[in-house]
Amino acid sequence: MTALLSPALVRIVYASVLLFASSCGGSVATLALRPIAAPAQGLFRLNLCSEAPTPLSTASGAQQSRGCVVRFTQPLTDSATIRLVGADRVERRYLVYAPDHLGPSPAPVVFVFPGYTASAESVASTTTRTRFESLADRDGFIVVYGNGLPLLPPAEKRPTVPHGGFLQGCFLDHSGEGVDVAYVRHILDQLETELPIDRSRVFATGLSAGGGMSFQLAIEAPDVVAAIAPVAGLPFQPNGVWRFHCHPKPGHARVSIAMLAATQDPFISYGPGSSVQYPNAHYPGMEETRDAWLAAMKLHGPPTIDEFPDRVQGDSYEPQTHMNSSTIERQRYPVGFDGQELWYYKARGMGHWWPNPEQISSDLWQKFGKTNQDIDFADEAWEFFRRHSKPSKPGSH
Repeated sequence: MTALLSPALVRIVYASVLLFASSCGGSVATLALRPIAAPAQGLFRLNLCSEAPTPLSTASGAQQSRGCVVRFTQPLTDSATIRLVGADRVERRYLVYAPDHLGPSPAPVVFVFPGYTASAESVASTTTRTRFESLADRDGFIVVYGNGLPLLPPAEKRPTVPHGGFLQGCFLDHSGEGVDVAYVRHILDQLETELPIDRSRVFATGLSAGGGMSFQLAIEAPDVVAAIAPVAGLPFQPNGVWRFHCHPKPGHARVSIAMLAATQDPFISYGPGSSVQYPNAHYPGMEETRDAWLAAMKLHGPPTIDEFPDRVQGDSYEPQTHMNSSTIERQRYPVGFDGQELWYYKARGMGHWWPNPEQISSDLWQKFGKTNQDIDFADEAWEFFRRHSKPSKPGSH
């Protein structure tokens, strides 16, 4: 029987979530519904779009997204979500990039989710440096950068980027499926009005809370996603304490996973217990999260281990890690009966960020640590996604 989370522990962990949001410059607050501008016909690649991405002051070498922004009003039906929002509808937004050369054949869709109080634009430009758009140009798929619920925090706690949002994942009490799972379903329905999309090849990735959102989709919407690739993600699991308020649906064990965990992550502890940034948190441990998913997916046997070349020296924040260089080991577990896979990336000496050949700004190192520069995880995620699609007629779980 699934272990139940005590009310006290729920309060402790959820308080940590709120602190995380505040540390990024935001907080959870009542949301006001604002009018949504009608799409400007002919100005963008898609008629759904109403505006260009909000320009960001990005690190050297980072490019702004070439996509466009879609806004819509999401109806809310879950009572817990309505209490949080203070309304039964909320304005949502996302950033979508569809290459001009997409043909008539149905195209895969890759969702990329940001961390707490970050935005679709920031995960596109600052986190992933629009690498998914370059891959989409090469291989013909659609990129959707998600955005958390909009926030209206007190004046002294503004998000650090425009349109910053908050993805609650399994932390938020709900019945059925979470508000952001419904958001993803709505996006796919919208895109399908203008683009041929391949419903058997929908994927999700993201950093931190965005990684947690990817886990939530695997748990609550296995009919939507074929594979996920969370990076330093909130370690939601289909069973046990770290299931929180999520409701596993039949088929979650068939969703393939490529997850990356950082051994020196100051936000989400690699081992069980608290983290540097959240001394009162009770994280389950990233290897323990891997093992929980392996058990749920019924994957057995030792992994094949690959060591990536240590191409860049000095990509570990030595004052905190006592390591000069970060390295990555990949563990590929035997394929399951239904073709499901789990690949586990162990990033030694890495902090709380997305592996990328370009190092993050030095003013972030003390808080976040350094990122690994040996690989671009966008390439790893996409190559993993290409291996997977949903069966046309899923069997019973």
